[in-house]
Amino acid sequence: MTGSKNDAEDKLLLSKAYDALELSERRNIPRFLGFLNEHESLYLRQHLPSRADIRFYGGYPDAVRLMLGAGAEEDDFPITALEFRYKPGYDLRHRDFLGALTALGIRRDTIGDILTSPGRTVVFVRDDIAPFILSQVDMIGRVGVKIGYADVSDLPKPDDTEELVFTLSSLRLDAFTARAANISRDKAATLIHTDMVTVDHVTVNDTAARLGEGCTVTIRKYGKFVLTASLGESRKGKLRISVKHYK
Repeated sequence: MTGSKNDAEDKLLLSKAYDALELSERRNIPRFLGFLNEHESLYLRQHLPSRADIRFYGGYPDAVRLMLGAGAEEDDFPITALEFRYKPGYDLRHRDFLGALTALGIRRDTIGDILTSPGRTVVFVRDDIAPFILSQVDMIGRVGVKIGYADVSDLPKPDDTEELVFTLSSLRLDAFTARAANISRDKAATLIHTDMVTVDHVTVNDTAARLGEGCTVTIRKYGKFVLTASLGESRKGKLRISVKHYK
């Protein structure tokens, strides 16, 4: 299901990882790639030599977006955690922070996990962009924020997930996408055909692709959905599934 674009990007990423390894070994200094998304870090784990001197880390133990460090220890990683404070009544989400930062020209691969909670959000970033964010950002959307360095021993518990139950005619990708995004089947097919949908972090253009337990479906502008369990059939014979939605 992987398209040629994905293959080319994966091979380029692998080449960069080998370059980082070679440079680290030759100069005896740590080298880094990232932040990587889930597909990228999984791909590198699968294709780099098992004995390679590499480590993946995202700033805290349960991080999703990870840097690759060649010849590096945890303390070597150039990661800074920034804390955004604002009035708890404002409903700021992951997408609000990501949109505000990328609008400033900050590359996605320099931004790690974004942990939101009422009135407080922690964003992991590369060390070299932290001063720029501290000096340039005082608003997220229309909400005023105060920024400082975060205490990573006291991270917010994310409030941007919800547990859902879907009833579907089948586990085809177009049926799932239509239900998850609350759009028509035709519009879901258009999203799939225009590279707006990924399955397990790989772009899929086949509307009839079958999903199973554990699959992660990301729909651009609608969020990430993880099919966590099958709940059997409804009285009308349709499939019932449990889904975790990352807003």
